[in-house]
Amino acid sequence: MERFDAGMLIDGARVDGKRRQEVRNPARPDEVVGSIVLGTAQDMDHAVQAAAAAQGAWERLGFLRRAQLIDQALDQLGTDLDARATLFVRENGKTLAEARRELGDVATRARLTLELTAELEATQRLPSANGFTEVRWRPYGVVVSIVPWNAPVSLASMQIIPALLAGNTVVVKAPETCPLALLQAVGLLARVLPPGVLNAVTGLPADIGDALTRHPLVSKIGFTGGASSARTILGNAAAGITSVTLELGGNDPAIVLPDARLDDAMLQQMATTVLRMTGQVCMAIKRIYVPESLHDDFVRRFAAALDRCVVGDGLKPAVTMGPLHTRAALLRAQAILEDARQRGARIQTLGQVDDPATFERGHFLRPTLVTGLDDHARLVVEEQFCPAIPVLRYRELDDAVARANDTSFGLGASVWGSHTEEAASVAWRLQAGTVFVNAHGTNAVNRKATYGGVKQSGGGRRAGIEGMREYQQSQTLTVLNP
Repeated sequence: MERFDAGMLIDGARVDGKRRQEVRNPARPDEVVGSIVLGTAQDMDHAVQAAAAAQGAWERLGFLRRAQLIDQALDQLGTDLDARATLFVRENGKTLAEARRELGDVATRARLTLELTAELEATQRLPSANGFTEVRWRPYGVVVSIVPWNAPVSLASMQIIPALLAGNTVVVKAPETCPLALLQAVGLLARVLPPGVLNAVTGLPADIGDALTRHPLVSKIGFTGGASSARTILGNAAAGITSVTLELGGNDPAIVLPDARLDDAMLQQMATTVLRMTGQVCMAIKRIYVPESLHDDFVRRFAAALDRCVVGDGLKPAVTMGPLHTRAALLRAQAILEDARQRGARIQTLGQVDDPATFERGHFLRPTLVTGLDDHARLVVEEQFCPAIPVLRYRELDDAVARANDTSFGLGASVWGSHTEEAASVAWRLQAGTVFVNAHGTNAVNRKATYGGVKQSGGGRRAGIEGMREYQQSQTLTVLNP
């Protein structure tokens, strides 16, 4: 297949470099999909300086004109969608259906942000005894957007679009193991925007991370990723008191209530949420708590739902789940399952393999259902980020809620039952930024509502007016009559 060798985008122009890194296919690790530039600290400075130079004129356009230009830019994302989705599968490992959905949904979701334009333009005026006070919202300036490899295009758009609409300019740092689809999307958006308003850089975190997150001209950082990287970014941002918005990992619990109907629709929905993108989704079901009265029946039926999965190269039409993204991720998943095995758990390996030869060469793991675990096992405590799921018994509902909340994470959670009001009352007791009843995950999120994590799952919010405010600062003017 065609190889894609990408450059960086700085001040409206392609920028190459002396060093490059290959991007490989996780389903076929011997296949080189393309390459990226290993940028330097000087490249990062060039990008930030370009964004800073463009920011003033971009802000002066006003909300309405910026919204019009962003809307025109979003039209570009329909270009070569099938070819771009194929490239996305090859570098990421997700299925073609998942890749098409992510790329195709970006413009639709972004336009929900543009619908807020009139509200953003409004000025709050407060009366006073001898004059008045006005409150307006201003951009930060230069925003750095850093996103992970699992859903880079959609996650970056959730930072880029509100940041641009607010009047900021943006430098996107693409993930080094899955950069190509994102770089294509940024390039398409930038065709319509003034040079320097939207830039994209690549490189290894050790080489460019400090140069981006400590740069004195960067006023805001939007980061989606892991807690370890977040700590480094927060430390760097502290030097300049730079504002940071974080969306981090999750260890999402799902509680099945005693009145739940274990029908095929419910079980298949839960299985899809567990296995989406090979379990490599922050807001996926990671633990399932089931009452003792339903446990054995649930396990039997849920295993049947997981067993329908077809594992293989995501470009194959019959495949419903691709590989893990890297060999390191596969080795970590195997170690987590070995920990469960040593604790005496029952481990069921499920699903069908599309092509055994491809399976053996790639970073594949079949759906795995684990029962008989204690609450201290790695599969329960950690974010597994793989298609292995523990099912845990409970006797009393209060105990299930307490165990579900016994985690440093707090991204998503769900409750499953026949009586929605009762289920909702339980859901409100769960310590997570987004909770669901009879649903779970990013596909169930109401995109007009704000969402985000609590505890170590992040700080700040996305979507809605609260998501816009993450990229704005209030400015208050008080006028007194002479």
